[in-house]
Amino acid sequence: MDKTQVTERKIKRKVIGLFFFGLLLMAVVEVWIGWICGDWGRLKIGWLNYLLGPALSAGGIALVIWSVLTQYWVGDGTPAPMVATKKLVIQGPYFYTRNPMTLGALFVYTGIGIWMSSFVLIVLSMTVFSSLLLLIYIHETRELTKRFGEEYQVYRKRTPFLVPKISQKHN
Repeated sequence: MDKTQVTERKIKRKVIGLFFFGLLLMAVVEVWIGWICGDWGRLKIGWLNYLLGPALSAGGIALVIWSVLTQYWVGDGTPAPMVATKKLVIQGPYFYTRNPMTLGALFVYTGIGIWMSSFVLIVLSMTVFSSLLLLIYIHETRELTKRFGEEYQVYRKRTPFLVPKISQKHN
C-alpha cells in the first residue's frame, strides 16, 4: 500500500469516527431533553418501555454499523459527502433500502424515546427525521444520479427509499 492509500484510509476512518461521535452526541442531547421534560408527556406502557425501547435502539445501532461498514468496505467511502463512496453500494442493507443508516438512526432515537417513556422524544424524533428524509431524498436523487447515472436509476426503481420490502429476495 502506498502513502496515498494509507492517508486516504486514515481520513476515512477519522470521518467514520466523527460520524459515530455525532450520533452519540445526538443521543446524549435527546436523553438530556427527555430529562428536562420530566414527567411532562410521559407515555408509560409498563415493561414494554424497557423491552421495546432498548431492542429498537440496539437494532438501530446494528443497522447503522452494518451500513457504515458496507459503505467503507464495498463502496470504498464513508457516509460523509466529502469522502463519498467511489462505487454505488447496493449490497448488504442497501439491497433492502436506499437509506439504512437513516432508518437505523430513526430506530435508535425513537427507541430512546420509548425507553424513557417520553412521547415528546418520540414526536421530536419523528419530526426531525421527517424533515431530514425530505432533504436526503432531494439531495440523494440529484447527487447519485449525477455520479452513477443509469446504474443508480435502476437501483432507485428496484429499492425502496426507506421502508424495506421484506419479500424482496437476492437474485
